[in-house]
Amino acid sequence: MTLRTRVMLSFVLVVALALGSSGYIFLHYFEGSFRQSTYNSLDSIARARADSIGDYLRLQSTAARHVGRMLPLAALKTGDYERLEKVLGVALRDFPVFENGFFILSPTGELLVDYPPHPEKRGKNFAYRPYFQKTMRTRAGIVGQPYRSARTGEAVLTFTVYLSDDEGRPLGVLGCSAQLLAESELGRLRKQKIGEQGYSYVYDQSRLMILHPKDARVLTRDVPLGSNQMFDAALEGFSGTAETVNSRGIKMLVAYQPIPGSDWVIGCQQPVAEAFAVLQTTRLQILFFVISGSLIAALIGVLLVHRSTAVLVQLEAVTNELSVPEIGQKDLDLLITVETGKLEPFKTHPEFGPLADTIRELYSRLGVALAESHQMTEDLDLAYSRLKQTQAQILQQEKMASIGQLAAGVAHEINNPMGFITSNLGTLARYQQKLFAYQQQLEDWLYVAGDAELQQQVKERRKKLKIDYLREDIDDLLAESKEGAERVREIVQNLKGFSRVDQAEYAEVDLNECLDKTLSIANNEIKYKAQVEKDYGELPPVSCYPQQLNQVFLNLLVNAAQAIEEKGTICIATRRAGEKVQIDITDNGAGIPAENLEKIFEPFFTTKEVGKGTGLVMSISFEIIQKHGGDIVVASEVGKGTTFTITLPIHGEGESDG
Repeated sequence: MTLRTRVMLSFVLVVALALGSSGYIFLHYFEGSFRQSTYNSLDSIARARADSIGDYLRLQSTAARHVGRMLPLAALKTGDYERLEKVLGVALRDFPVFENGFFILSPTGELLVDYPPHPEKRGKNFAYRPYFQKTMRTRAGIVGQPYRSARTGEAVLTFTVYLSDDEGRPLGVLGCSAQLLAESELGRLRKQKIGEQGYSYVYDQSRLMILHPKDARVLTRDVPLGSNQMFDAALEGFSGTAETVNSRGIKMLVAYQPIPGSDWVIGCQQPVAEAFAVLQTTRLQILFFVISGSLIAALIGVLLVHRSTAVLVQLEAVTNELSVPEIGQKDLDLLITVETGKLEPFKTHPEFGPLADTIRELYSRLGVALAESHQMTEDLDLAYSRLKQTQAQILQQEKMASIGQLAAGVAHEINNPMGFITSNLGTLARYQQKLFAYQQQLEDWLYVAGDAELQQQVKERRKKLKIDYLREDIDDLLAESKEGAERVREIVQNLKGFSRVDQAEYAEVDLNECLDKTLSIANNEIKYKAQVEKDYGELPPVSCYPQQLNQVFLNLLVNAAQAIEEKGTICIATRRAGEKVQIDITDNGAGIPAENLEKIFEPFFTTKEVGKGTGLVMSISFEIIQKHGGDIVVASEVGKGTTFTITLPIHGEGESDG
C-alpha cells in the first residue's frame, strides 16, 4: 500500500470514527431522555384525565342527591305526578348536565314520572336495569353502568338517588340521566386528541367501552380477551405506561390509570410511529452528518496526499521518521521546528526542495490541526452538555406550564358548582327559618285550641322525633357547610393565583402572602407528613417575579416533606435584614450527607431513585434566586434535618432580565 493511500485512509478513518462515535453518544443519550420524557408525558395526561373524570362523577352524584332533596316526597306518596313533573322540569333547568332528563321508578320498578315527559313509557317496568337493582339493594345512590336509554334511545350514564320516607320505607328510585355522546365534560374529553392521532378511551371491568372518539364503539365490547395484552392487564390492576399492539394490530404507546370512585379504567394512547417520529428523523440526520463529514474528509485527504505522490524513498524515509505531535502537547512550535529541521538537506536540492517545503508545511499544519481538533472536541463536549441541560430545563418548564394551565382550568370548573352550593345554602337557611316559624305557630295554636290529650301526643311525638335537637343541629350544619364552602373558595382562589407559572409579570408582593398561598397548594403533600410552624416577621413589599418565587417555595416545601419519613415539623421563618429579606425553611427530616451538600444545586444531581427525580428542581430554584439578585444556601446534618436560607433584595435586581 502506497504512502498516499495509507495517509488518505487514516485521515478518513479518524474523521469517520470521531464523527460516528460523537453521533452515537449523542443519539444514545437523546433517545433515552426523549423516550422517558414521552412516557412521563403520556402518563401525566392519563392521570390528569382520570382525575377529571373522577371529579365529574363525584360532582354529578352530588348534583343528583341535590335534585333528590328538591323532590316533594308527599307528592310522590299521594301520586301527584303532575307536581313532580314540574319539579323535575325546574331541576333540568338548574342542572343542564342531565340533558337526557330525570325519571322516578316505583319500588317495584315501574316508571311513575319523567321529564322531559314520555307518556308512552309510563307504567313500563324497568326493574331489570342493573342500576335499579343495585340502588334498591344498597339503599344508596350509585353511578350506574352506561346503557342505551329506552326513553330517548341515547347512550346515557345514570346517577341514582334512593328515595324513602321518614320511617325508612322505600318510595322509589330517582334517575338523573346524562348523555355520553353530548358535548359535556365527558364528551369534550373523548374528542381531545393526543398529538395528531392519539386519543383516550374509557371502559369498565366488564370490558364495556364507555367513552371512545368513535361513536360506533361506545357501549360495545369489541376488545376480546387476549387481543390486547395491556388492555387486559389494566383490568387486573396495572397502571402506568407501556408499548403494546392494540386490537386493530397497530403498535401503540399507551398509559392506563384507574378512575377514582368507579371501576372504570382510562387508556391514553398514541401510535408509536408518531410518538417517536423525532427519533427516526434524528437518526437520519446523524447518519447524513457522519457520511457527509467522511466524504468531505476523504476529499481533503486526496487533495493533500496528491501533492506527495512523487516523494522518493529517501524523502519518504525521512518523513516517516518525523514524530507526530501529541494532542495537547506543550511547546508545539518548538517541536515542529526541531522535526522540520530534518528536511533541511532537501531544501537546496533543485528537484526535491519544493517537495521538502511542502512536507514541512503539511507537518506544521498537522500539528496545529491536532491542537485545534482537541479544542474543537472540548468545545463540542461543552456544547453538548449545555444542550442536554437546556433541553431538560425546557421540558421541565413546559411540564410546569401544562400543569399550571390544567390547575387554572380545574379552579375555574370548581368555582361554578361552588357558586350554586353557596347560593343554595343561603336559600336553604331562609327556608328552614320559615318552616321552623310555621311549626312553632302551629304548636302555639294547638296549645290554645287543642285538648290536653292531643297536646300530650304532640309533645311525645316532638320528643320522639328529636325536633328540638334537629332545629339546633340544622343551624350548626348550615353554618359548617357555609364555612366549608368559603374554605373551598379560598383554596380555589389560591390555586388560580399560584397556577399562572408561565407569567413573567414583575411586581411588588408580600412574600408572607406568597408563602401562605404555596402552603395551601402543597397542603396535600405536607399534611400527612409534617406540622407546619410559621414565624413570619413584618416584611415590606418585595419587587420580584412572584410566580417564579412561588415555584421555588413549592420545591423546597415538597422536598422538606419528602425528607420526613413519618411525622415531623416544617418551620418557616421570615424577617427583614437591612435592604434584604430572609426566608428560612427548616425540616427535621433525614438530612443531607456532607459529601452531597456541595452538589445539591448542580444540574441533574439527585439522591432519589431512578425515574423519581430529574435532578433539576434545585438547580432551577437556584437560577431563579440568582436571577432575582438573591442567594440561597443550605445547612444540614444527617439525622437532624435541613435548613434552606433564601435572601432577596427588597427592591429587586432581576426586572431587566425579564
